[in-house]
Amino acid sequence: MPELGWYMRRAAAMSPQEILVRSRLHFKKSRWRRAAATGWTPGANRSVWDPQAFWPVPLDIGEAGRRELLREAESYLEHRWQFFGLNGKQEKDIDWHRDPSTGIIAPSATFGLDINHRDESVVGNIKMTWEKSRHHHLTVLAAAYHQTRDERFAREVTDQIADWIDHNPFLLGVHWTHSLELGIRLIAWVWCERLLRGSSAYADLFEHNPSFWDSVYQHQWFISQTYSCGSSANNHLIGEMAGLYITASAWPQFEASGQWRNLAKSMLESEIQRQTFSSGLNREQAFSYHIFTLEFFLLCMAESKQQKDTFSETFMDRLQAMLKVMPQVTDCGGNLPMYGDGDEGRAVQFHAFEARRDGWLLDWGRDLVPFDQVGDVVPESVGTTFFDDAGLCVIRSATRCNKEIFLMSDVGPHGFLSLAAHAHADALSFVLSVDGLPMLVDPGTYAYHTDEHWRGYFRSTRAHNAVMVDGLEQSKAGGTFLWTRQAETHVHAWEPSENGARVDASHNGFAAVGVACRRCLSLTRQTLTVEDQLMGSGCHDIEIRFHTHPDCQVEVTNENRIKIKRKEIILDLTPPTNLSIRLARGELSAGWYSPRFGIKQEATTVILSQASAPLTTFTTRIEINP
Repeated sequence: MPELGWYMRRAAAMSPQEILVRSRLHFKKSRWRRAAATGWTPGANRSVWDPQAFWPVPLDIGEAGRRELLREAESYLEHRWQFFGLNGKQEKDIDWHRDPSTGIIAPSATFGLDINHRDESVVGNIKMTWEKSRHHHLTVLAAAYHQTRDERFAREVTDQIADWIDHNPFLLGVHWTHSLELGIRLIAWVWCERLLRGSSAYADLFEHNPSFWDSVYQHQWFISQTYSCGSSANNHLIGEMAGLYITASAWPQFEASGQWRNLAKSMLESEIQRQTFSSGLNREQAFSYHIFTLEFFLLCMAESKQQKDTFSETFMDRLQAMLKVMPQVTDCGGNLPMYGDGDEGRAVQFHAFEARRDGWLLDWGRDLVPFDQVGDVVPESVGTTFFDDAGLCVIRSATRCNKEIFLMSDVGPHGFLSLAAHAHADALSFVLSVDGLPMLVDPGTYAYHTDEHWRGYFRSTRAHNAVMVDGLEQSKAGGTFLWTRQAETHVHAWEPSENGARVDASHNGFAAVGVACRRCLSLTRQTLTVEDQLMGSGCHDIEIRFHTHPDCQVEVTNENRIKIKRKEIILDLTPPTNLSIRLARGELSAGWYSPRFGIKQEATTVILSQASAPLTTFTTRIEINP
């Protein structure tokens, strides 16, 4: 179990109201634990359900997308997993409690809420085990059936869902621990039911298997009793309510269906405002969760239109803003931002795992939430922008040969709520791409519950293009998804120009050693100037890091400059004269990049440093030469 200190830090992040709610849940769990031992389940009064007429699904994926979808579906017939770097690893006989990466099997007969899912020795990598049971691979199989009418795909879906229910009794095992997992699984089941209509396998599960409907009810009941609250009410709450709303709307045959639908709709209305800035960006300061929550909201919007239900105009406006902002933070190569945590979480999967997600979301969003065209996924008309609520600067300039220079800097809040669960210690950091090729990069995420060292590294200050003082982090982590001290930022100036922009901001992350950190980024045509002003007293160990993409070749020239090359793009970096230069690659605390969750690659980190240095302004000049 987690150490006592973690519990104390976690409690410190809660309000008195949240502590009261969690205390009540503790007593509920005591009753459920005793009831689960006797095989108790909540009673489900179910009326006869008449499937509604089938309605269009977002499966206009083109011929290439169709081939990729069918190729992936074929791999799932062989139980080959495609997520989190497994690359087709096969599990001949699926054990829903086995982590396919380590082979560790989590307890299946233990009261779920008693299982410590953070203990790798007990459950393995819980993300792997949960991902299987989100059943995204089953919606891929169902979509493949919808495309081909090949009964193999339909039969695999119904067999696996029935098998999952048989091996996951109510309240027992790791799949009855977090309501978010149940919400996502319910959405998958709803869409499997729709996509499999007309198949010979359909009736076996959806008409003649009462255990399926019992489990559907139990999922909804569990969510209604345990949904996220207080300091944990982030994207999890949106996913939980989306699962409840969609299921209660699509399958309204339970006595509580109307109550659940109304609860979920009300909370979705409030959460889209609470968890999204007016600019449309997600408040978790992690763009992966912008995509994740957007998918949930769009699925709910689609459901409401089918059910002739309506969300408010304020809901629609905020959803529209979430859609419109995506092209504004995307470079001309279609590279989406990687700031903050990202675990590739998705609300549903209708396409191959490797397919781009932003394109179909924009296309589907325009159908569901009509809005003025903002161009393609990466529109030429989108330029330099400062999202002052999220503290995100996007600066675009052009080279002499009209290639795009794209710079994005984080000068905003550390994260969302008291936990800031998915934030990184990346205040004043930036990324740079040229002509759609990432050059100076955000490191990604790599791990959540496992690999404690790497979880800490990838969200650390040292892993970002930022300044470090005395080896300290800007913000202090108190757990895997907990920050006990969060750096505060302040923007002093934002000055856009015809050929770039200038942003001047500071943070107080090093106040403990009496140092204030201020950074001015100025991009003019093909020159980026980075001025790091450190103010305070005494001498300190200083480090400035620049992390390059794994495909970059990096060398120190005879002129004591750094040449960073990728294809035909060259960055000529002139460091401050008073700092030494070191190139690190594949070390314990430098030289790594994670392009996808569960995958890490060696990359070169440029480290500029001086021990016991007087505080001054350190200026780095970067010439961009395509």
